[in-house]
Amino acid sequence: MLLNYIKYELLSSAEGSALPATYNETGPRNATTRASPPPPPAPLHRPAQPRQPQLAALLSVLTSPLTSSRPLPHALSRAFPSPSDAFPLRTLPRLLPLLPSPVLSLRFLLWRLTHSSPLPSPHALSSLASSLPDLRSSVPLLLSSSAEPLPLRHYVLLLNISAHAGLFPTSLAVLRHMRSFGLVPDGACFHHALRAAGSSGDVSAVLEIMSGSGASPTVPLIVTAVHKLASAGDFESARRMIDKMLEFGCVPNVVVYTALLDGICGLGDVDAAFGLVEEMEGGKLGASCAPNVVTYTCLLKCLCGKGELGEALSVLDRMAARGVLPNRVFMRTLVEGICSEQRVADAYAVVERLVGDGNLSSEQCYNVLLVCLWRVGMALEAEGLAQRMMKKGVQLTPLASSSMVGELCSRKRLLDACYWLGVIEDKGVLCDSYVYVDLLLGLCEEGHVLEASALGRKVVERGIRIEASCADRLVELLKQYGDEELASHILGLRRCPDEVWL
Repeated sequence: MLLNYIKYELLSSAEGSALPATYNETGPRNATTRASPPPPPAPLHRPAQPRQPQLAALLSVLTSPLTSSRPLPHALSRAFPSPSDAFPLRTLPRLLPLLPSPVLSLRFLLWRLTHSSPLPSPHALSSLASSLPDLRSSVPLLLSSSAEPLPLRHYVLLLNISAHAGLFPTSLAVLRHMRSFGLVPDGACFHHALRAAGSSGDVSAVLEIMSGSGASPTVPLIVTAVHKLASAGDFESARRMIDKMLEFGCVPNVVVYTALLDGICGLGDVDAAFGLVEEMEGGKLGASCAPNVVTYTCLLKCLCGKGELGEALSVLDRMAARGVLPNRVFMRTLVEGICSEQRVADAYAVVERLVGDGNLSSEQCYNVLLVCLWRVGMALEAEGLAQRMMKKGVQLTPLASSSMVGELCSRKRLLDACYWLGVIEDKGVLCDSYVYVDLLLGLCEEGHVLEASALGRKVVERGIRIEASCADRLVELLKQYGDEELASHILGLRRCPDEVWL
């Protein structure tokens, strides 16, 4: 998505020692080798449990009769003076589907988010949007039942949530509801509506409302509109939009042309993409439109997706000739594309070039390469690289560590996974929680009792929550091995599918 591309930052470079390009070393241990017995178990400390739900109190408020003097927001605020404490954001995706109706779920969410400053992250809003039942119908019902205009913040929230849900008709209904009361949507409202657009007709509908309200497009709005138009294949309208920027008091720049390029690349039109990049490089569009690292990353992603690795590798030379430095996103895109074609030697050559030039650190580059090797199933090369990184003092990141241990688990190389987990933890790096749970279950199922006991205690000490079905299986196996104490503690970490922690 372009909206992610234009946020890429040029990362600071740091020199690091390059690793040898050999990549045919074997892993640390054979999968049939048993790990060393763990030290005597330490006393287990069970983590504190979260408080019980306040769902009954909330349902009582939502189902109580309301009056004009006691509207729902006032009733909720009176019952729950501190909304963020009563209903933490992390609990809302499980809570919303349990409320009496889709409209009440939406009303409750608007009340809860009104007290959130700043707004939740895009990831959190996306999760909330997907958890709202029947959002397509509940928003129009909410609007039609409102005899007065909603607070502006509510309109912005509805548009933001609709954009995350990809519901353009809902976004359009919100804009029209605002205009019916004579309200002029601000730039944020139009921007959210454009994000939900799925066709050039949708873009035109938003721009028509904007023109009717007397608002002029800003550069961010134009960038989003151009990207949407180009992604829909309407390159002519996208170029006309750029040509009109001066009329709106805006100056075309590299961001808007990169938006156009990304739309072209999304449709896989390599020739048109190269044509636009050459136009940007030629200087006729102006110095402010010269391609930057984000521009070249869009082109690179398109080339890798088409399997044109020769052209993809040439992009690095093209950038060097223009003095454009690669960043971590560019490097990851290129290395992933090369590894997907099993061209490991080329991947090492690119990484060593970037590290040698001092553009990116060895830690950044080699961790990306390590993750890519695991993802394409090149376990032998990946383990050899991990060994050399350890010897050279190149720290493994949590992502690379989790990828490696997780892949070893999926290959049933459980004792090797235990070995690497120990090595990684000795370096002060913790893997993601799911890695510990998956490995623990695998050890139990394969009968590696000592290793399972040691790892199980780590899981309990860290308070890692475990899905119900997995926890039940672990408890069953641990009881078979006679470890009733650990089974009891694992049971305490069991997370029910329908639990709502408030």
